[in-house]
Amino acid sequence: MRSIESFTINGVKIQYIETTNCDQKLLPLVYIPGALGNAEQFIVEMESLFPRHCISISLRGRGKSDAPLSGYTFEEHILDITSVIKESNINAYCLMAYSMGVPYAIKYAAMNSSEIKGLILCDYPAIYPLIQETWIEAVGKLVEEGRDHVVRGIQRDSKDIVLWEELKEINCPVLVLKGGTKGSLLSTDEAEKYKSNLKNVELIEFSESGHELWIPDYNKFINTITDYLNKIDI
Repeated sequence: MRSIESFTINGVKIQYIETTNCDQKLLPLVYIPGALGNAEQFIVEMESLFPRHCISISLRGRGKSDAPLSGYTFEEHILDITSVIKESNINAYCLMAYSMGVPYAIKYAAMNSSEIKGLILCDYPAIYPLIQETWIEAVGKLVEEGRDHVVRGIQRDSKDIVLWEELKEINCPVLVLKGGTKGSLLSTDEAEKYKSNLKNVELIEFSESGHELWIPDYNKFINTITDYLNKIDI
C-alpha cells in the first residue's frame, strides 16, 4: 500500500510517495530520481520491494511538487531531500539515486553519514554538471505542460560541482550500478574512481543495459537491489 504525502518548505510544496504497512525490521529505502524524474516513476520498484518501507521523492518542479519560477540550485535540491527525510521521521535508512540524482545523494550522504546505512548509485559519476543550453531543447519532450521554466531554471542555476572527495566522508556500504553499453552515463574510468575513493564499495555492471539499467532485464535489476538491501538490513 502507498500514501501520497506533501509538505511545504520555504513556500514550495514537495510531494513524495511512501509505502504503508511496512515491515519495521527492514531498513527503509529513500529514492531520488534523475534530472526530470518524479516519485511516481519508482512505484513499480516500491511494490517489488514491499514490505520494505520505501520513500520516493519528487524534487521541486517535478511530478506533483510545486514548480517555483526560480530556486533550482544544487543546494536547494539538497534541501528538498533533507526536508522529506526529516518529515518522514526516519533516522536510519538506505539512500538510492538514479542518473543526475546521484550527485544530490552523494552530497547528502557525505553531510549525514551517521544516518546513512547504505547507498545505491545508479549509472552516473560523482559530478554535478554545468548544463549547456542545448539540454533544454534535448529534453523538451519530457517536460510537463506549463513547466518549461523548470528546465530553464535547472540549466541556469547549474554549475560544475566535483564530488569525488566527498565520497571519502561516506562510511556505509555503497553499491554502484553501471550500464555496460554505449548508452551508459558512467564511464569505466569514473567507475574506477568510485572504487578508489569509497571505503566499502561493490560495483556491478549490467552488460546488456545502457543508462536505463532495468532494460532489458528488470528482474536482474530489482534482484540486485534486493540482495544488497538484505545484506545491510539492521
